Amino acid sequence: MARALLLSTTPEDDQTDYNLAPLEQARKSAAIDRFQVHSLTDDPEFADLIIFLECYGGGWYFERVRAHPFVRRYREKCFLFSTNPFVIPFLPGVFTAIEKGWASSRTRPGFYLGRTQNEFTTFTEPDHELPYLFSFMGSIRNSPIREKLATLRHPRSFCQDTSDDFERILQHKMSRRERLDYDRRYAELAKASKFILCPRGVSASSIRLFEAMRMGRAPVILSDDWVPPLGPRWEEFAIQVRERDFGTIPGLLQKRESEAVVMGQRARAEWKEWFSDEVLFHRLVELCLDIKRKRTVPESVARWTAYLHFLQPFHLRRIAGPSYRFLRGNMKISGSRSRNLASP
Repeated sequence: MARALLLSTTPEDDQTDYNLAPLEQARKSAAIDRFQVHSLTDDPEFADLIIFLECYGGGWYFERVRAHPFVRRYREKCFLFSTNPFVIPFLPGVFTAIEKGWASSRTRPGFYLGRTQNEFTTFTEPDHELPYLFSFMGSIRNSPIREKLATLRHPRSFCQDTSDDFERILQHKMSRRERLDYDRRYAELAKASKFILCPRGVSASSIRLFEAMRMGRAPVILSDDWVPPLGPRWEEFAIQVRERDFGTIPGLLQKRESEAVVMGQRARAEWKEWFSDEVLFHRLVELCLDIKRKRTVPESVARWTAYLHFLQPFHLRRIAGPSYRFLRGNMKISGSRSRNLASP
């Protein structure tokens, strides 16, 4: 039995529902925990695990987490949970966006906590008579593979690009009523489908995968760098297609259409077992304990390996961006001065 302290470093002036949602959902899950093995504590000295649950309030590179006094004093029992894309695991923990090649003994691939939940993605029994063989509704601007899905053709498929709607959501320009209508249409389409296409988005993982499982539909995963979360028997209910083979999807799903109902039922059962509110707290604690038990190098030493993630193109551009713009601006100024001095 482990005692876990759950917290966030989000500052008071940034404590939006979105930033605090991971912490709030984890606490809610602890209150209705089905296993009743682990418990919560507010005492860092007494805690076996100190888990920071962060969205963007902890800083882009979790600066507030790294500077927290608990991390400095109790580093070996501090862990981080984050669903943010392009994260760097400065603390060991559970990360939805961890990709192949960057996973390590300090990380576990994760699920979603605190992301805005579509209230319409409830369970309905899968059925052999559903109108669509497969569907996709979402922004195609998030990744190249999504753009390619728009080219797929099948008489019983439905693919809709909602890039403009997604931009309005990100910019907070969509009213509550419009958002509810958008969420409802998304869920209704998914429930009318035997298979749901789940391509990668900004990160290798997608909340769409977990929504498909929740609704009882078989997911089709198109994400070469995706690392499956531990636990579920993915091969029994999900189909993974290499991104370069996206064109085979219509024929492949037509061949496996007779399996869709059983796969959807298994997807729902695995979601309940591994990702429902009643089990998420337990699963999170177990994953952190697994990292702690299998630790062979002290975290005070192992943590420095996280800085290798700065070699990823996204982080290199992000770090070099201001310096590059500064140098380029100085070069322009110097060039202008040289030309002026050379002028008659």
